[in-house]
Amino acid sequence: MPLNKEIILAIDGGGTKTDLAAGDVSGHLSFMVNGPSTNVKSRPAALVKEDLFRMLDALIQEGNFSVEEIAGVSVAAAGGDRPEDQAKWKEWFHLYGIRPKTITIMNDCLAPLVAATKKKEGLVLIAGTGSIAYYFKKDGSAIRAGGWGYLLGDEGSGYDIGNHALRSVLKHHDGRRDEGEALTASVLEHFGLKQPMELITHIYEASYPRETIAGLGRRVIELAREGNKDALEIMLVSIRELEGLLSAIYEKEEDSKNSSLVISGGLFQSAFFKQAFESSIRRRGMLQTIIHPEYPPVIGAYICALLERLGHMPDKAEENIEKSWQAANRIKVEGGLVDE
Repeated sequence: MPLNKEIILAIDGGGTKTDLAAGDVSGHLSFMVNGPSTNVKSRPAALVKEDLFRMLDALIQEGNFSVEEIAGVSVAAAGGDRPEDQAKWKEWFHLYGIRPKTITIMNDCLAPLVAATKKKEGLVLIAGTGSIAYYFKKDGSAIRAGGWGYLLGDEGSGYDIGNHALRSVLKHHDGRRDEGEALTASVLEHFGLKQPMELITHIYEASYPRETIAGLGRRVIELAREGNKDALEIMLVSIRELEGLLSAIYEKEEDSKNSSLVISGGLFQSAFFKQAFESSIRRRGMLQTIIHPEYPPVIGAYICALLERLGHMPDKAEENIEKSWQAANRIKVEGGLVDE
């Protein structure tokens, strides 16, 4: 279905992948692109820019529209609330030739929250490649916990789980842990390796080590579901870390306890992890309603643009989104290589 020639471009830039969507102001979404991570804190900026441009090329070519027809851009990105990152994104759009009436760059936590509630207020917890909790208040201010990146934090994330698993495997290989045969075998199988010594080359020479390690996190959760003791222990530590993020928000803002909790990110795609997390926070007395968004975060970024443009979410626009987003044409763009 062709779009009306007043196009909204929405982007969700995660630690593992990036999603782009093009829709009109009536809520009709026709084209979506999936590509590599656009996190400028864990990938070279030059590589991120080139990958972004390739995704934009694919979207515009498939959608058969021009940059002049883009009336608004809404980006939900890791670090999107930092002025230096906002400036970088806007510079890239201008270099590409996109100069719409509005370019909004926001923290990636806002997208899943809006995807779930259609509002820019509430409590959200993300556990994917990284981890962060955010409480967006009615007055527009916000409180956060976590989100410090894989070098300084990201406790409870997919990267954190994968990193713990690798450390356990290597300690077992050294003789610093007695148990670990089953975990070691599963980790080596996951990477297609024969012995732990091969992990050094495989991890350190990976094009994107953070993603490589975070991808192991999903395998660890599956092992936990199968009853592996080491994997289950690692997963439970992850859940306690995520609870700590929520507790930090509660301590800073009492009203956050009365808000529904939106949960998002790759770890919550596992029904086993999601159930274990919900059971754990219930035992700790966190009794608020838990919501898992029906739409992916990129649709939340798109809804943010509609809210900013229209001031509210019309019923007809919401109906159009529900009907059109899954039927939208989807394009896959692989990451490229840039000489530094």
